[in-house]
Amino acid sequence: MPITKSYNKNFFKVWSREMAYVLGFLFADGNVMKTKRGTHYVAWYTADEHLLMEMKKAVQAEHLIKLRNAKSGKNYRMQVGSREWFDDVALLGLFPNKSRRMTLPNVPKKFIGDFVRGYFDGDGNVWVGKIHTDRLKNTKTIQVSFTSASKEFLLSLRDLLQETGLSGGGLYTEKNGRYSRLTFSVRDALKIYKIMYNAEHKLLLSRKKQVFEKYFNCGGSSTG
Repeated sequence: MPITKSYNKNFFKVWSREMAYVLGFLFADGNVMKTKRGTHYVAWYTADEHLLMEMKKAVQAEHLIKLRNAKSGKNYRMQVGSREWFDDVALLGLFPNKSRRMTLPNVPKKFIGDFVRGYFDGDGNVWVGKIHTDRLKNTKTIQVSFTSASKEFLLSLRDLLQETGLSGGGLYTEKNGRYSRLTFSVRDALKIYKIMYNAEHKLLLSRKKQVFEKYFNCGGSSTG
């Protein structure tokens, strides 16, 4: 008999701060699968074991976190077999082979920051540096970007962020069309910081938050 591991079966049925973050991260660095045998899985992947442990606590799962060695380096995975979760996240816009098929869920306004932070921690980047370095006085700048194989998803994400007060958001698609990138410059980047880190959070990648804080504290360059 297979060993049954417990988890919160209702986790994706009700919006909460934790649910919004975990779902956002799943959209970015996770997937859902249905095997030929008819079993259903939901899985998360990250190089940050501590973050995955915090998400494991959030979903109340007993499942193991497994280390996988990839070309890009160490990677951790948590996989949960659940038809219920599979169906629930499908209702939220996430499907097998999600890269080009996923659609942005209708995120309640109070949880937008958590969902965006989850996606950002999976497939986002923040860069701090200087421009006009050839001039006597160079300028400190910051840029935030989100990446996806789905251009439509990023367009919907831009619309969602603009509803919270952002005004820009440039969209770039790679020549071969494999992925697109949504980028925000200084004013909007700082608004994104306030949206994502609007309270004390356990679910976050500290190193990315620290890059924002580097912009506030000094003029050096950094990425996260």
